[in-house]
Amino acid sequence: MQDLIGLPLELLAQVISHVDQSTLKQLRQTCRMLAQLASRELFRTVRLFPDEESYERVRSIAGDVKLKMMESESDDCTLTEAFKDAIMQLKDFPGVQSTVLRFDRHCSTDSHTFREEWPQTYTYREEVLRVFFSWLTSLDTPIKELGIRNLQDLNIRDADICAMVTTVLAHLQSLRLSIVTENYEASPENELEFPEPHDFFAEMPSTWLKPTMGSLEHLTLYCDRYWGFYPKVNFRGIHFPRLKTLALGNFAFAQDSHLEWILSHDASLTELYLDDCTILYDKSEMEVRTPEQHPDRRKYYCSYEKRWYHFFDAFRARLPLLRHFRMGATCWWSIDEAMPFEKEAKTNIGLLNDRYMVCYDGYGPSPYMPDGSYKDHEKTVPDCDEEDRDALRLLLKSLSQNEPECWSLPYRIIMYSCLMMAIPAEISLQSQCFFLFPPSSVYSHHTPNKLKVDVLSATSEGVKLP
Repeated sequence: MQDLIGLPLELLAQVISHVDQSTLKQLRQTCRMLAQLASRELFRTVRLFPDEESYERVRSIAGDVKLKMMESESDDCTLTEAFKDAIMQLKDFPGVQSTVLRFDRHCSTDSHTFREEWPQTYTYREEVLRVFFSWLTSLDTPIKELGIRNLQDLNIRDADICAMVTTVLAHLQSLRLSIVTENYEASPENELEFPEPHDFFAEMPSTWLKPTMGSLEHLTLYCDRYWGFYPKVNFRGIHFPRLKTLALGNFAFAQDSHLEWILSHDASLTELYLDDCTILYDKSEMEVRTPEQHPDRRKYYCSYEKRWYHFFDAFRARLPLLRHFRMGATCWWSIDEAMPFEKEAKTNIGLLNDRYMVCYDGYGPSPYMPDGSYKDHEKTVPDCDEEDRDALRLLLKSLSQNEPECWSLPYRIIMYSCLMMAIPAEISLQSQCFFLFPPSSVYSHHTPNKLKVDVLSATSEGVKLP
């Protein structure tokens, strides 16, 4: 026992963080020091469901000066008045610095009856945002880290919510957004013709990124479909002088400005993650539909000549502070979630078979394809495996990273059977560390006073997560 409690406090806290719940209860009965550290682990999470028993638990913890300092997580199902009150009561939990809001991955609009309907309508989601950001703006100390999982691709139109969002964003050091779009199983080739994703990504930089430019150090942007070219996003005017970590998921590089935007953060960027990203080596300009200019074709086709080896060489030569790079894929579309979250450091390094794609309008079920050589004027996939491999090897070597056992990664397998499973929405809140789940080795830093609050707001059907 003396050897154990003689350890430095930070090291002792690290050890206890790996102890199971049963042992934590026993440690609380040993001595005052171990009881304090064990209690922080044991009472890190509380799950808030829409029933009186759950509300009473929150009230009890909020009334205990010691326990409310340790509380970290909370879950819910329906947006009842009692649930709203329970969320607002969390403002009594001091020290909260990090929060994650999780919605269901299935989304639908309120105005189109011919599309599929899901319990979490946009009206419901907007009300969740209102309550959530009302809670955040009521905190005495602004949060530093925010994540929103399964954010629907609809712009916020309510002026009050927009003002609260801007207020919260202005103080952030870390922002993670995973964006979901509407699925239309009856005609999936028409999904990208819906106006919502195009309107959202047109405004996303000014709405979600611009307010954070003065303080942001970590940025993660994922979407459940390829984005960057179609739907188009323009990062012009968006720059983060303090950005250290950047992670992009499902991003489609289609022009030099995409690459240059990353390279513009050369004075601060130390970690870069590209999860299931692709280069569009050929594409039809879907926004330029002028048959008179090309009477022999329905669309204007243009090529992008940059290859991944150009990117790897640019990262190696023009990002002098870069210390960690991963390009490949994590596990997408698992049973529990639509997109990876807080798993950037677990990206499997390698060269995806579909790291080069085309985007041709008129094809289904998606205009994004790994090989576009279906017509004479369409191009075949670039033959540059060796060049890509050599350039990636040099980049990893310059960063003292190990080479992968296998350079080639298969196409991402999407488990369509999982897409029909309704997963509840969730709000996750933390304090000194942003990680809702066990932190990865690249980012993790243990803080003895770490506080995490996870509020689950499930579907209107009352589905509960285990």
